[in-house]
Amino acid sequence: MSFVPYLFLGYATVYIFYQIILLYRIFFCYKPVAFASQKPQVSILIAARNEEAHILNCLQAIECLNYPAENITVWIGDDQSTDATHALVKTFIQDKPNHHLIAIEPSVTHVKGKANVLAQLARKAQGEFLFITDADIQVPKYWIESILGGFKEKTGIVSGSTIVTGKSWFARIQRIDWAYASGMIHVVSEMNIPVTAIGNNMAIRRTCYDDTGGYENLSFSVTEDLELFLAALKKGWGYRNLLDAGSTAFSAPMEKLGETLQQRKRWITGAFRLPKSLVIFLALQSIFFPVLVLAFIFLPWIWVLMFWLTIINLHHSFIDVVAYKMQVGRLRRNVLLFELNRYFFPLLLFLYSLLPLGVEWKGRTYKGKEIQP
Repeated sequence: MSFVPYLFLGYATVYIFYQIILLYRIFFCYKPVAFASQKPQVSILIAARNEEAHILNCLQAIECLNYPAENITVWIGDDQSTDATHALVKTFIQDKPNHHLIAIEPSVTHVKGKANVLAQLARKAQGEFLFITDADIQVPKYWIESILGGFKEKTGIVSGSTIVTGKSWFARIQRIDWAYASGMIHVVSEMNIPVTAIGNNMAIRRTCYDDTGGYENLSFSVTEDLELFLAALKKGWGYRNLLDAGSTAFSAPMEKLGETLQQRKRWITGAFRLPKSLVIFLALQSIFFPVLVLAFIFLPWIWVLMFWLTIINLHHSFIDVVAYKMQVGRLRRNVLLFELNRYFFPLLLFLYSLLPLGVEWKGRTYKGKEIQP
């Protein structure tokens, strides 16, 4: 096993180097975005399916936006909910003429799920920009002017960041995991490496959306935000990902492990379409724990311990800076949860992905080519 030290050294070098790049760039290359001074007409699109537990929080946050109400139109698409979602929304918007509840028609084409909802809402929506969020999201007060501040002349899509709320240990694991992922997406995007748009917190220029042909003319994917993002890139549109308090949305946590596994399995289907350099690093992250275990078996423990402590400190420092940019408070007290999650969850997700279950989302199951084109 004489080759093990060299493999470990190579792995450690690449991993540490990448983490240093992330930390350096978020410290020294961060470019804050000023709020937009113009107040164009915008439409907010919300896909809702069985969201009775969250939809009112979502709509109340939108009602509190610091943006002229006369310049906002809200479109809520009820995707055949079987709970009280439709009734709750109908009651909430009855005195709000700029809010519209649309009963979504079942898809008769290849477009399904959330993509079908957004396609139908976008046909009705007006305004220069389409803002897209989810029914379990609460957007911040300055959401619209913050996101609009990221648009330049040829920018087609701007997305914000997301942080999970909740006080349970499971919610706190998701919170710090989302913080790390949001920071990484922001840094990589600012390095002109296209990653994705965040589908629960994004805006697209209307002319860009029309240029892509809209969701009804895109290949169906369970990661519909990535599909739209890639289509916009092919048409020559630019993109921006923001990391600040004004554009950071708050998501309700997943309540069950099975839901989280389904969510991450859905994300994995789109991950292989990311730039190869990022896919390689994500793969290196996923095997961190097995590599650490093997290193402790075959190498002097002091080497491995130094590597482990170095990585932990780099992770924690990066997450601290991300939390500061988002203004969501310190997350350091959750870092041990973050580390434990990184050790065991990738293995659990790998085993779960091997099961022939397809991808289940919002009570619907997608298989084969329905998952990714």
